[in-house]
Amino acid sequence: MRSHTNLLTVVTLICAGMAVASSQQFPLQHVQPLTYLVDYEANWSPDGRQIVLISNRHGGMKVHLLDSNSDGKGSDMRQISYGPDEDDSPAWSPDGRRIAFVSIHAGVSDIFVMGSDGKNVRQVTRGIGQNIHPMWTPDGQRILFNTTFFARQATSNDNEGDERRVIGEKRDDSIDLATIRTDGQDLRQLTQGGGFTYASYSPDGKFILHRHQRSELSQIFVMNADGSGDHNLSGAYTTDGWPAWSPDGRMIVFSRHVANGLQIFVMNSDGSAARQLTDAPGEFTNPRWSPDGKKILCGRRLGGTNLIVFDAPN
Repeated sequence: MRSHTNLLTVVTLICAGMAVASSQQFPLQHVQPLTYLVDYEANWSPDGRQIVLISNRHGGMKVHLLDSNSDGKGSDMRQISYGPDEDDSPAWSPDGRRIAFVSIHAGVSDIFVMGSDGKNVRQVTRGIGQNIHPMWTPDGQRILFNTTFFARQATSNDNEGDERRVIGEKRDDSIDLATIRTDGQDLRQLTQGGGFTYASYSPDGKFILHRHQRSELSQIFVMNADGSGDHNLSGAYTTDGWPAWSPDGRMIVFSRHVANGLQIFVMNSDGSAARQLTDAPGEFTNPRWSPDGKKILCGRRLGGTNLIVFDAPN
């Protein structure tokens, strides 16, 4: 996956926003933008009523909230994080009362937690390398995240060879999965050897879905919650990324690089029956199923970056 720095290079070229489509046949070949500012890294609230995302509409890349049924084209979006640092990757707690996110200070990415109203901000990781992509355990007691802490020779700016990668960057080869309590205590390593990113627990908490990268290879894997039994779901496909569970845990939505760039696909949780959902201009990333299973929210890079919402397949 592209780093926050690389993404900002893209998104500053042009501003875009959110689009909605319904009653369509897949794969979608056209989507219509509704807002025109930089919005990305979006996640549904557990009740489906709000979307948390990163936006620049109030200056800088900060955490914002948007009512999921809003027809204001993003004009009623509310900023809830502040300060001089850039933020990234917000994620709701299972009870909807807290939001984990990344704040980047002096080139170092750390995990923070705040209330869903933006108050009571607390730093979770400190002095353990680069830490990105937080997601909550189903019980809300711990945070699953990607870290360079366990890598022997990880660097924060090692981009050698990145120009050859369709998905991800060289630093991802050094990233492992870990969990930590929300008070910053009890760090636990889940994986070894690097290449583990964009991870999330299954709804029942038994499995961890993630992207596994090795050099130019990017595939979707799933492991047991303790890190054992990791296995490939992508099969022979070598440029998959951004996987996410359906609410019932039976399907996975993800991005796959095809002739028309990165497009959204779904497959069964065992990797079978992959189906393409989009075939439109742009690079579609970071898809998320709505809690009721009726919508899919994703990002689109098309000169800049914007959000798309469309009806999920039956």
